[in-house]
Amino acid sequence: MPYTDAPGFRMYYEEHGSGFPLLLINGLGSDHLEWIHQIPVFEARFRVLVFDNRGTGKTDVPPGPYTTAQMADDAAALLGALGIPRAHVFGVSLGGMIAQEVALRHPDRVDGLVLGCTGPGGELSLRPSPEAMAAFALAGGEDPEAELRRMLPFLYTDACIRERPGEIEGFVRRRLDHPTPQEGYQAQLAAAVTHDASSRLGRIRARTLVITGDADRLVNWENSLRIAGRIPGATLVVLPGAPHRLFAETADAFNREVLSFLQNGDVLKTSSN
Repeated sequence: MPYTDAPGFRMYYEEHGSGFPLLLINGLGSDHLEWIHQIPVFEARFRVLVFDNRGTGKTDVPPGPYTTAQMADDAAALLGALGIPRAHVFGVSLGGMIAQEVALRHPDRVDGLVLGCTGPGGELSLRPSPEAMAAFALAGGEDPEAELRRMLPFLYTDACIRERPGEIEGFVRRRLDHPTPQEGYQAQLAAAVTHDASSRLGRIRARTLVITGDADRLVNWENSLRIAGRIPGATLVVLPGAPHRLFAETADAFNREVLSFLQNGDVLKTSSN
């Protein structure tokens, strides 16, 4: 299986397809398996790179707490280890915070930037509700399934929970079969809570898509409006009725918007050569 020690610990990654590199960055407690709705679509056009962030999946669990800056450096180290000078960088939720830091700390490595269902941190951020925070601050792992099911209303719409049991049970089963260690989860949660790119977003020069859903009960869609308003030239897409896991529940619409954005950039690069 493909591993690299480039970040200073053992990191698991996979490559799918061919073409210009597209790096996907997971959210809190997620591993590479959560990209099941994206890889089949994007591998036909891009060299898709997925990996497990520090603290989760098949990657090591260095001592925490973590920061989004550290995790951005991990992502950049993976690109370096694979000999990739420049890539599209696409992150959701905590992964979107990490992607912001990749664009700020390693600007020469980022071509297109996609920030999904994420926040800017700091004073610019609209924080999750106390109910959402309580659902995601895991008690202690005594009943992992119950903890996961408490999260569901903040990840999916009520309609999806009622009408699409395959999607819901698939998510729960993947998390139970491939659990994130408690210490890794808490260390990643610290990174999400302490993230603050609010005063630096104006320095991002990558062509940027900010995409969210207006039914997100975890990361309020107002955060995306604020991010897009600070990044020069950013494109904002709000999917009506889409929840936090819009990349899963509304995968077709989500993927269509991302692909259109990234392919348009390819057209612009080709025409300017």
